[in-house]
Amino acid sequence: GPEGRRLKLAAMAPRGLLLDFGAVISVSLFEQHRRTEEVLGLAPGSLAWLGGLAGMTGRAFWQERQERQTLMQLFSRHVSTPIAEDIWRQRASFMAGGRPKPQTLTATVLFSDIRDFTPVAERLGPEELIAWFELYLERMVAIVAAEHGLVLRFIGDALLVAYGVPVPRQSQAEIAADAQASARTALRMIAEIGTLNGELAERGLPPIGIRIGIYTGPLVAGSLGGATHVEYSLLGDTANTAARLETLGKQHPGPGPGTILLGGPTAELLGPGFDLLPAGEMLLKGKSQPVAIYRLLGDTAPGTAEAVAISTELSQSRL
Repeated sequence: GPEGRRLKLAAMAPRGLLLDFGAVISVSLFEQHRRTEEVLGLAPGSLAWLGGLAGMTGRAFWQERQERQTLMQLFSRHVSTPIAEDIWRQRASFMAGGRPKPQTLTATVLFSDIRDFTPVAERLGPEELIAWFELYLERMVAIVAAEHGLVLRFIGDALLVAYGVPVPRQSQAEIAADAQASARTALRMIAEIGTLNGELAERGLPPIGIRIGIYTGPLVAGSLGGATHVEYSLLGDTANTAARLETLGKQHPGPGPGTILLGGPTAELLGPGFDLLPAGEMLLKGKSQPVAIYRLLGDTAPGTAEAVAISTELSQSRL
């Protein structure tokens, strides 16, 4: 009867539900398996792509690390950290193949030397001489760094400094700014020598006098050397002329702690903020044409009392 049919349907309902639920599970498992096979089918290509990407990233990281080590080796020893970081940011303008590429630049070179160094070296013992010299170098390098110059090398008791390398200058205003920075550096060096000599006298050590030559012009710059030793070098007439101007100071020493001689191209870039004394034209060693020479006496900008004192003292002497 009706009651029997209801009981029969009630008894069948759980089994029907179980069958339907089992079908759903079967379909779900089948779909998941199908999708897994699709994913696994793509896996070899995806893994290869990811592996290639990782390899490229690793190689780029290694190359960048090598470039950074090279630049820090060449330029970070005698410059401030901000300058070193600025060189790193602009590396694309002068790097190729992981090292500075050869290129022609317009730069200003400052060459300084200690006058009468040999007699001092003969007078002092080794420890005293090194302490005397290191104190001088520490002060000079700090001044160069403050003016954004680059100390490229110590040559005996001489300093080779450059402005406008390794990042190429793009305008005449930038080239002029380098020349002006070199002039400020030279004046600050001599002012600091005056202070340093007072300290040396208290220690019973001999005073220091320096000669400085500065010249602006084109030169070839780039890295020289092999895998174990690389140096950033300047080649050409500009660097040689700066050295010749420094040597010329031996023949015409001033009464103060230092003499600064400039070439004509540098003098033209300084502008009215500097006190220059024309010294005529001279034929320097290795030059086929005479060079216009100027003595830098001081900085006429406000707030340079030390430079004004130097200007007054040196104005008594001419080449």
